[in-house]
Amino acid sequence: MVRANTFSRSVWALVGVSMPALGCSGDDTDMAPANHEHVYALQSTVVLPDDTTLSYVALTDELDVSGELTLADAREFAGYSFITNIGGKLLVSSGEEPAITQYEIGAGFDWHEAAKLSFVGVGVDSFGAGFERHWLLNEHTAYLTLDVTSRVVWDPTAMEILDVRDDTQLEATVDGLSLDATFNRPPQLLKGPVLKPFYYRDDDWFRFGPSTPIAVYDPETHRERAVLDVPCPALEVASQDEAGNTYFSPWTYGPTLALFGAGPDTCIRRIDSSSELDADWQPDLRAWTGGRPVHVFRYLSDGKAFGTVLHVDEVQADFTAGYDEELAGELDRHWKLWLFDLHDETARPVEGIDHVASGFNMTKLDDRVFVFVPNDDWSASTVYEVDSDGRAEARFDVDGVVNNWIKLR
Repeated sequence: MVRANTFSRSVWALVGVSMPALGCSGDDTDMAPANHEHVYALQSTVVLPDDTTLSYVALTDELDVSGELTLADAREFAGYSFITNIGGKLLVSSGEEPAITQYEIGAGFDWHEAAKLSFVGVGVDSFGAGFERHWLLNEHTAYLTLDVTSRVVWDPTAMEILDVRDDTQLEATVDGLSLDATFNRPPQLLKGPVLKPFYYRDDDWFRFGPSTPIAVYDPETHRERAVLDVPCPALEVASQDEAGNTYFSPWTYGPTLALFGAGPDTCIRRIDSSSELDADWQPDLRAWTGGRPVHVFRYLSDGKAFGTVLHVDEVQADFTAGYDEELAGELDRHWKLWLFDLHDETARPVEGIDHVASGFNMTKLDDRVFVFVPNDDWSASTVYEVDSDGRAEARFDVDGVVNNWIKLR
């Protein structure tokens, strides 16, 4: 595994060295390639000792990986390159240019570049086309953030730009704070029109507005149909239940601000299936966690959800003296993953995971739930499988920070 300033043989093998394709050995050139019925793609980001950032996409044909998932056969991409699946094809956003590349993955894990789409011609800058800036309406329509409120409408199946929309009723500044677009981690195909949150913030990303404007885009015209004023700071993480209700929680905004009296408390809100704020759904999640703050919240299924909970009680500190950056950093090591039951209005820590980051990444694959937990220096990650009763089991380790694991077929 990668540790601080040291690297495993598998990572060094990827730097400037061509590796044999998965299923083939360098000595067994006559061996027929494997025929993989199922294909899953895992993306991990590695930072080298010289601060060079590389992304790797590793292919697997099963979910029951154990021990260590090597990156020796992974494909390398420069910078922060993220992935998604559209129609069984793998899409990779470039970490160097505003472009998306579409790949077809063969039965032998062979990569075929099917198409590449550049957004340079519509004014997107070099780092502006990563998948964290995209919202997916369906397999033929996606929105890419352009200049905060504008959006590039494009077809992720045909790989072509359809239009650019710049209409908005959002004000550029409110109470001395500037409007900014949030990030989408990761983009998902959800029911209904795209709901895109924004936040108002200061130049230091320290002070945020007390409410979140969420734009509702018309699925036919792609124009801004409405803006919902949701009374919670900096909501941006979206997840959806079986009825089409969408839950929003913060990521960029830190709940430690409220502890120090430097900002409003975090909260979770729900937009109903008609794209209206569900004003009757305002649970006090702190009442379920023994008074502990809740940050990132992701709905799972059957009324269950994951949330990160800050165990403030593990730190003996005086929060009344004003914001303390060093103390806030210490608190970062006291986040735990909890399982929430929305029907019973209860919550409890997930068993088997010691601690997580305040923001966490996860995936649902074939009705199984996996959570990616980076180590303390963010050089490697452990992938856990969590069952419906909130028990986690470590499945495998992988170099770097895992951002996504998706099924292609």
